Amino acid sequence: MSDTERKYTDFGYELVRETLLPELLNEEEDEIMYWGGKLIARKHPLDSVDDIPSFFERAGWGSLSLIKDSKKQSTFELHLMEDEKRALFSRYLEAGFIAAQYEWLFGAAAETVIEKKRRKLRLHVHIDPTNDRRS
Repeated sequence: MSDTERKYTDFGYELVRETLLPELLNEEEDEIMYWGGKLIARKHPLDSVDDIPSFFERAGWGSLSLIKDSKKQSTFELHLMEDEKRALFSRYLEAGFIAAQYEWLFGAAAETVIEKKRRKLRLHVHIDPTNDRRS
C-alpha cells in the first residue's frame, strides 16, 4: 500500500484520543490538550475564520459551523457523530486550536470556552477587543 492509499481509521484515532491520552495526561488532560491545539494552530495558520471548518473536516475533528459572530465573541457548533450520544473524549484540543487561530487572524488575545449540548458542543470564542484588528 502506498502512502497516498493509506487511510487511518476512526477506531485508531479514538483509541489515542479516548484511551491513551486521558491515561497519560490524567487530570491535566484538558489544559495540555488546549495548549496542544494552540501549538497546532501556530504550525498551521489559516487565512480566515471561514477556513476553520474545513480544517476540522480534514483533521477528522468533526463537522464545525460558525453560528454567531460579533466583535467580542464568536460561537461555533461542533456536531457529534450519529453514534455519539456524548463527546467521547476531551475537545480541548479543538478549543485551543480555534483560540490560537483567532489570535493569529485578529492580533487579539482569545479564549475558547466549551459548552456541552445534547448531540453537539458549542465553542464560544471570547476576543479581547482592545487589540482586535477586525474592522
